[in-house]
Amino acid sequence: MSVSPKKYALIDGDSVLLEYEGQVSKEILLDTLPKIEDQVDALGVSKQTKRKIVNIAIETLQNLQLHSMPLSDSAHNHHPLFVLSKTGNSIAITIGNLILNSECKLLKDKLDKINSLNEEEVKFLYGVIMKQTVVKFSTKGGAGLGLIDMKKKSGNNLKFDFQPLDDKVTYFSLKVTVPMN
Repeated sequence: MSVSPKKYALIDGDSVLLEYEGQVSKEILLDTLPKIEDQVDALGVSKQTKRKIVNIAIETLQNLQLHSMPLSDSAHNHHPLFVLSKTGNSIAITIGNLILNSECKLLKDKLDKINSLNEEEVKFLYGVIMKQTVVKFSTKGGAGLGLIDMKKKSGNNLKFDFQPLDDKVTYFSLKVTVPMN
C-alpha cells in the first residue's frame, strides 16, 4: 500500500493496532467493529474505557462514510483512512479524508470552538443540541454532535490537521485520544 506521509501526520510515533484505508460502507463498519473490539480487549482496558473507544470509533467511521468526498470528484488518490493506535497510556483513533477547500474554514472554526470548551460547557452544548429539533451547526445534519460527543467521551481536545492538496481539495485528519485508565 502506498500511503502519503501527510496522511500519517497525526499518528507519527504511535503503535498502529488496526488500519483501514478505503471507502467506508455499512458493511465495512460492521466488519471492522469486532476487529476494533479485539484490539482493545487485548490491551486489558476497563469496560467503560472500551465502550468509549468503540463508540468514538463508530462515530469516526460513520463520519468517513457520510462526509468523505468521492475519489471521482478529485484528481488525488487519497482514500478515507481509519487508524486505531496506542500512544503512551492512551488509545488514539485517527481518521483522514478529502474535503473541499470551501468546507475547511467552517470545520476548523467548529473544531476550535469545541476545543475551547471546558467539560461543563461541552456537556451543556451537547444537551442543548440534543433538545433542539432544527439545528444549523452542520450542513449534513447531526449539528456537529458527533464531534462534541467525541470530546465529551474522550475528555481531551480533538487534534486536527488540514493539508491543502490543490485549489479544490484538502486532506483533513482528526485524532481523538482516550486515556487507557
